[in-house]
Amino acid sequence: MGLSIHYSGSFNKAASLSAMIEEVRDIVSVYKWPFYTYKEDFAVGGLGKTSYNKKIYGISFTPPGCETVCLCFLSNGRMSSSSHLKFYEHSKNKQ
Repeated sequence: MGLSIHYSGSFNKAASLSAMIEEVRDIVSVYKWPFYTYKEDFAVGGLGKTSYNKKIYGISFTPPGCETVCLCFLSNGRMSSSSHLKFYEHSKNKQ
């Protein structure tokens, strides 16, 4: 049986998405972990809104023997992943 960590959050308006991505990219590159970079800059005026576009912003990486870690966000700054967006986008319970 493995350990599973669940997390949620939203991006701070005062923080820099591109700086966070660059820092994570530097770390995973040292360990030679596979990673994928999504869009690196949020759409202008999108953070904090309830609506969002269908794009993912951020980075995901996969340490050996582990599930992929997604540090990914929607255009409104809410943490998400491409799979969550794909599978739950049309959910009746938007929360």
